[in-house]
Amino acid sequence: MPTNDPSENPSLTPSDSPSQIPSLMPSVNASKKPSSSPSSLPTLSPSSTPTSNPTPQPSSSPSLEPTASPTEKRPNLIMILTDEHNYRTLSSYRDYLASKVGSYSTDVWGDVRLDTPNIDMLAKEGALYSNFYTVAPLCTPSRASFMTGMYPAFTGNSALNHGEMDQDMTTFAKILKDKKAYRTGYFGKWHLDGEHTPGWGHNGRRFGFEENKYRFNRGHFKWIDKVDGNMVGYEIEDEWRFAGRQSEHFTTDYLIDRGIDFMKTSVNRNDPFAMVISIPDPHGPNDNRRYYRDMYKDLQFKVPKTAKAAMNFNPAAPGWNYFDLDEIPLAEADDYLQELEDSKNWQTSMQQYYGMVKCIDHNIGKLMSAIKDLDIDEDTIIVFTSDHGDLLMEHGKNNKGRPYDTAAGIPFLIRYPAKVPAGKVVETAYSSVDFAPTILSLMGVTDTGIDFQGVDGTEELLNSNMVSLDEEKVIISMDSGKTPTWAMAQLGWNKLVISKGDNPWLFDLILDPNEMYNYMNSYLHADIQEKLQNAITEALFKYKIPLSWYANNIYIDTPSCTDKKDILPLSYGPLARCTDIGTTVNSQKCEAQSKIRNHCPVTCKSCCQDTDGIMIVEEEVFTSCAELKSRGKCMWAKVESFCPVTCGKC
Repeated sequence: MPTNDPSENPSLTPSDSPSQIPSLMPSVNASKKPSSSPSSLPTLSPSSTPTSNPTPQPSSSPSLEPTASPTEKRPNLIMILTDEHNYRTLSSYRDYLASKVGSYSTDVWGDVRLDTPNIDMLAKEGALYSNFYTVAPLCTPSRASFMTGMYPAFTGNSALNHGEMDQDMTTFAKILKDKKAYRTGYFGKWHLDGEHTPGWGHNGRRFGFEENKYRFNRGHFKWIDKVDGNMVGYEIEDEWRFAGRQSEHFTTDYLIDRGIDFMKTSVNRNDPFAMVISIPDPHGPNDNRRYYRDMYKDLQFKVPKTAKAAMNFNPAAPGWNYFDLDEIPLAEADDYLQELEDSKNWQTSMQQYYGMVKCIDHNIGKLMSAIKDLDIDEDTIIVFTSDHGDLLMEHGKNNKGRPYDTAAGIPFLIRYPAKVPAGKVVETAYSSVDFAPTILSLMGVTDTGIDFQGVDGTEELLNSNMVSLDEEKVIISMDSGKTPTWAMAQLGWNKLVISKGDNPWLFDLILDPNEMYNYMNSYLHADIQEKLQNAITEALFKYKIPLSWYANNIYIDTPSCTDKKDILPLSYGPLARCTDIGTTVNSQKCEAQSKIRNHCPVTCKSCCQDTDGIMIVEEEVFTSCAELKSRGKCMWAKVESFCPVTCGKC
């Protein structure tokens, strides 16, 4: 398999050798009880300590741009933002997680290793964040939070995918431009100007980005060209237009090249620069230019084991990962998945996804070579991240929109040789809402005048601990769009997910890196569970999380009487679940078998016990069944299930 495109500039590390990220063992036991008492959400305001080098006041009448101090150090910033990127396709992440988590599987799709040496170099020479999450696994809300440091509901209609970010929002680019006289630019997909497609240019909405001609609002074009002075995007079928010049006009190549041009011009002008290169791949359609199209054609991908488990309800997935048994009956799940695995469409889609990632990696190498040639390597910050992930059939699902780690979790690498220790790993949970305050602080801008909802994480990033974990910091991620169904609180390697139609789920990513089991009410997780429950309950209303608007009843604790959703522990007969008792499964099994009664206590009517816990009803928090009844909430079926005795259900 070729490893370098002869039509491109040489990549910085052209070989496909395994990642050189050192193997790092866990620094803490994530399941141990924290030493301090449970707390709610940590304070989210950035440090109020004034900058030690404030921007000087002009002695004459104001100019259009502020004049920076001659001795002030202003590092450059390059933010690479990919789209719908599963971090398991980056070898730096795969290798780190394999060393960190003993049971972590590196062969999610079989023996199909993809090496990304240039992106890995960012991790080797900078910091890798192992628990970085998008504030919402959808394009628009995630991007709005990255740009502003605010939660989606506070940025206009950005909480809805394809919604428009408010014109008056202040981005990190505007702060850098106004306060530090940075030259700013945005290249590629924007997705913050509403439904307008493609929407080339700033459209009167600059948000601090001066250079916008290569910015487009929506679309996943495979080719970009300038025609009669206007920018045009083309689909893969238009390949014929670019014969002999594919590597110049394929979207990933084109955007990186325009970013390099911007960088060179800035250096020639002796201007510090800050730019975002927003690459629309590896989001679908999964198509590549010729060199990458056949690069992985000989790989045979396997359907992930988590898909087989979820679709067989063994163990069952949470309710927010819904499967329609009328569409794919239990008895046919294995055949369906095998047919999918054998299909040319799925194999080609995965091969092309790998190819898109490889194209991105080669272009990162090209970018790094240009930075070194310009002699700005030491003082240029490079951030590599994505707006959200893509499950790629993990848990039986494609795309984003779920709190699973490879949908809501995203890669986040930051390289800054002048300050960030090489090879550092940050295990503390961070999210896209933390980006703006952190990057501005790292660049010496603390007097922003903005009360960010995200936190400044530079203290941890710059400290000497090569592996760091803050056991108190909680981040929030949420479902968004038209029908939001869940919200999540994450602390280190543990996450709590509450939802509209299911009991809460507590995941332990050390004990269960594939997120298949629920650790709610585990005595080993009691303190962490309480912290996350307090955090998510407060955040629902503080940050206007959409779930609180659309769900009248939300369990924060698990009802005492709950049927399991896994398949029944039957010795013989067809696969069945509790919902099949009385139809395909004889109801007498409830009386005859204690294991069936324990599996289905509600269906078998073998449990009647009020829940000692928290429930949210009609945007109010209730901590007792007596309070729920006195407020007339027993009218709700979910309240009856939570408090069957008090509500007179049994």
